[in-house]
Amino acid sequence: MYAEPKVHQVTICTGGNASHFSAAIIGANPMFKVNVLTRRPKEWKNQITAYTKGSAWESKGDITGNIQLVTDDAKEACKGSKFYIIAGPAHTHEIVLKQIAPYVEKDSFVGALYGQGGFAWMAPAIFKNRLKKDNITIWALLNLPAICKTRVYGESVNVIGPKKLLQCAVFPPEKADMTCCYLDDLYGIPTVPLANFLIITLTPSNQIIHPGRVYGVFKDWDGKTPFNPEQIPLLYEDMDEFSAEQMQALDDEIQLIKKAILKKYPGVDLSPILPLKERVIRQYGDQVKDKSTLKTVFCTNQGYRTARFPMKQVDGGVVLDVNTRFFWEDIPYGLCVLKDIAQLLGVATPNIDRIAEWHQKFMNKQFFIKGKLNKDLLKETGCPSKYGIKNIEQLLKVTCNLPKANL
Repeated sequence: MYAEPKVHQVTICTGGNASHFSAAIIGANPMFKVNVLTRRPKEWKNQITAYTKGSAWESKGDITGNIQLVTDDAKEACKGSKFYIIAGPAHTHEIVLKQIAPYVEKDSFVGALYGQGGFAWMAPAIFKNRLKKDNITIWALLNLPAICKTRVYGESVNVIGPKKLLQCAVFPPEKADMTCCYLDDLYGIPTVPLANFLIITLTPSNQIIHPGRVYGVFKDWDGKTPFNPEQIPLLYEDMDEFSAEQMQALDDEIQLIKKAILKKYPGVDLSPILPLKERVIRQYGDQVKDKSTLKTVFCTNQGYRTARFPMKQVDGGVVLDVNTRFFWEDIPYGLCVLKDIAQLLGVATPNIDRIAEWHQKFMNKQFFIKGKLNKDLLKETGCPSKYGIKNIEQLLKVTCNLPKANL
């Protein structure tokens, strides 16, 4: 039996939806004190309420958590903490890690609620030899603890789809059980270890769900013409067959990447990387009412209820907001990462290429040029190549903690 780390102060980094949820849930537990590091500290109250009505947690009632400190000063936010939760999207991870790294104490646990986008190679690149010298543990979750939406910034959050189980990759691996026990207490959700970080990188999730769905609905949009807001479908509940086909095409290419790795290195455990439909059903269980097709799995999942496209108001209606994580996380820290790994393996990805090239038109970027990654923009992505990983062997060494004999 592992003893839980003697840590009672937690620092939550960034001020988005998952930070609001985390502050409410963790702050409601008298075992913990919560600090929040955000660019907008003056807009936060000293309590956060998570509203659970309509979710699988409705029977718990609304949950209110206390916050000890809200600040934009990383040194102050980190002082006295041993457990760090980076709750923002992948494109903020490197920025936040660089902010907090100088103030992270020995024997600390530093992790991301959403580990896709390169966290597995990003964190070691920033902490370097301190990981071993200062006994710093790196962790990341496969999925967010809950789909949630900020209700009033700095005050409240709506819980939409809480997970039944969390899965966590940890380095060094001998700290896995200890880290999972701690996360159990923080979120009140059972947490189990994953064999490696590569499982998180390759599990079909937002990095293909959002691009496939956005392309499915807006593929003919000119980037300017406004829409009647009443005609914009819900993100998941109004899933159509064409959007489901786009997601399936992207998912098929992830499975090809997995197959290519296992063909070369059968000793690597990638068994949790399930096809998208099976993964959603396993994750949400009875919250999915119709499990027959990929479309119906999304349409009837209670955990996806009420989620919307990111739209913004303009004269004449609404337009798709291209300055959101649906573009700036899911392309440079999602599809680009998948493409980089595919290139290391020699796997063709025509659907990843097609959908990424459509998205980048609205970003004034060229991450992809004629079906290949643009090396000049690697610095703006989470790609392993950006961090000096030049072949699949190096990638496995960083993400899978395997001795060379197992490669």
